[in-house]
Amino acid sequence: MAARRNASLLLAICVEAMGYGAVFGLLADLQDKYRFPPIFGFNEAGLGLIAASAFPAALVGQLGLARFADRGHTRRLLWFGLATAAAGMIWFWLGSTLWEFAVARMLVGLGSGTFIPSARRAILAQDPHNPGKAISMAGAADIGGFLLGLPIAKQLEQAFDSPNTPFLVLAILLAAVGPIATLVPEPDICEHHASGAEMRRVFRLPLARAGIVIGLGFAAMIGTFDAVASRFLKDLGGTDNELTLVMIALFVPLVIAMPFAGRLVDHVGPVRAGAVALVAASPFIAGFGLTRHLGWVAALGAAVALLFSVVYTAGQSAVAGGTVPVGLTGAGQGAYEATYAVGSMVCALVSPILYRRDSAMVMWLWVAVMGFAAALAAWSFAGDERRAEVHLGQLEDPSEPSDPPRPSDPPGCSNAA
Repeated sequence: MAARRNASLLLAICVEAMGYGAVFGLLADLQDKYRFPPIFGFNEAGLGLIAASAFPAALVGQLGLARFADRGHTRRLLWFGLATAAAGMIWFWLGSTLWEFAVARMLVGLGSGTFIPSARRAILAQDPHNPGKAISMAGAADIGGFLLGLPIAKQLEQAFDSPNTPFLVLAILLAAVGPIATLVPEPDICEHHASGAEMRRVFRLPLARAGIVIGLGFAAMIGTFDAVASRFLKDLGGTDNELTLVMIALFVPLVIAMPFAGRLVDHVGPVRAGAVALVAASPFIAGFGLTRHLGWVAALGAAVALLFSVVYTAGQSAVAGGTVPVGLTGAGQGAYEATYAVGSMVCALVSPILYRRDSAMVMWLWVAVMGFAAALAAWSFAGDERRAEVHLGQLEDPSEPSDPPRPSDPPGCSNAA
């Protein structure tokens, strides 16, 4: 029964993520089409503005709205997130100016930042005794949808001879699957919520602070990719199908390597693993600026993706290792997401300013330096805990009861209406 109920939510997560993938893949084509309209045309700096607008909006959803899913409003938030994301896609379809695309991207970011955490909450509520399975299914749907969105958007662009029209098709698809997804039962109301004071305590924990900084190294790469990757790859030449294959090659290794990265992080410790991976990735990132060949970009990207699977896992593991034993799990995740969003936004704004069509070396060198600096800072902030090993399955949150919870009475929650 839980699997059938979750199927509609997983499908909606996938379709919503396809919209994000479409933005990633079509942003350069939208720029080419509307570069020189009478007013509000946009250049490379405009790409950064459009990409960056998503991050503060997503943060509003993640930290400002999604927490109300614990208070009996999960289904309302699912409706709001899906409707807002669909509205952003429709605006991408209708838009033609810089400010319209920035607002559209903001709506997509707000919708995603509200819908995804609420959907995960609903999925976990359906199968509370298998949280790892539930989260992995939601993550697979999210990443899988993003990867599907790239080629589907490109094919729709070719079919309709317009970079705008794919967003209308995705909005219609989301409108078809969204209402079914919101029919899930309302999860139980939870009593414990992270406060601002708790989030500030997280930054005083050496291991958690190091994990957050490792996450900033990951954010530097993702913020830059979100804003510039489509433009960068298109400027290297090649057909739409070749560009799609290169983009997929940059992300698929990240997903495939996650289980192996988790075992490595468990074995050597998150700070050591994350810092070393960031340092090792820096020359490959700088290498993006040394080549104009798509094949080499794909090869370098695959190497970076493998190393960044370790970076991503290490950051999350370090935050969990520092916060779960002291009962700050939710606050730790909130602090990580907030810092990550700010870092991604800054890099999405700065990277396009440094980008030049004839030479991207300065931009990629800057990203490599940011990753290297994050590694040094994380190593320094961790102090005596830099060699600590973290095994997530053995962590225990003191705020949770020691006895296994009953299905009708999950920890910290009640069935109050």
